[in-house]
Amino acid sequence: MKCESLALNKYLDKSPNIFFLYGPEVVLRNNSKDILKKYLNTIGFHEKRLITKEHFDQIEQTIIESSSGSLFGSKLIIDIHHDQGRIPEQITRIFEINNIDNNENIAIIINSHNEKLNSSNKWVKKMDQLALIVECKKLKSFEEKIWLKNQLKFVDEDDKKSFIENIYEMNIGNLVAQQNEIDILKLIYKNGMKASGIFVNDSAEFLPFDLEDEIIALNTSHALRIVNSIKESEAHYAPLLVWIIGKIINNSTAAKQNSSAQSSLQKSGVWSNKMSSYINFIKIHSLQKLVSLQKNIYELDLTSKGLNKRNFWDDIDNLIIKMTTN
Repeated sequence: MKCESLALNKYLDKSPNIFFLYGPEVVLRNNSKDILKKYLNTIGFHEKRLITKEHFDQIEQTIIESSSGSLFGSKLIIDIHHDQGRIPEQITRIFEINNIDNNENIAIIINSHNEKLNSSNKWVKKMDQLALIVECKKLKSFEEKIWLKNQLKFVDEDDKKSFIENIYEMNIGNLVAQQNEIDILKLIYKNGMKASGIFVNDSAEFLPFDLEDEIIALNTSHALRIVNSIKESEAHYAPLLVWIIGKIINNSTAAKQNSSAQSSLQKSGVWSNKMSSYINFIKIHSLQKLVSLQKNIYELDLTSKGLNKRNFWDDIDNLIIKMTTN
């Protein structure tokens, strides 16, 4: 059985609990996996087991051992991550296991980075009979807007149309960047902040987003000035500042470990006009320092939530200095 990612909800109760996600849109694959896990939780699947390529040889054993169920009555989700390339035999053999589509105690989610499937392959034909195959392909323009509308259900109806148009126009065809904007909006709404006007130039609400540009450009004084301005007048933006700085650190750390920093940054949704600054930022920082910065942002997040007794504004100043100097 096959469906496209946007139609997944219509197929949830029509499929055996085996799901194969594939396609070029990583955001849609992640969205689809979230939908599947929420659905499976509602029908008793509360335990999870992640299997990556280093442990593919354990797939069949895990399925067989888990088939009889847990001592505690909870059912298991087996989450299999497959990188790009030929689907290994350990995965294709799943569809040869007896009664794999009738097991009530396990659910299997295979998340593949492959962009296409060869429907003439014997194992793909078998999978089509036993599983729900979810294609996460590039969306057409009208589909992007439908997807955005579904993701922005938490936004006030009065603001929703303008947010859809602004996010779409700023990031046409780039769901990673659109998802980043949505995550920012979720953070704003979660913390009771005013969201209207956030995409309007010269708005006070736009000031925090200037911080990213100043940090990756290594403008220490400008970055500190932005933080000080926010501290004086908009202190409730503290969680948003943590999100922005965390995004810089995490994007940079991932890119530092990738053979192509630019490719990694593009996948993370970094805009082309920020690319050269990001590349330079990554060059001047060692991987060891970036990993250390990840620990710092974790501590800063705890401070912003009142989970320790440190001074948030002193710590964010020190972190910015550390990020913008060698």
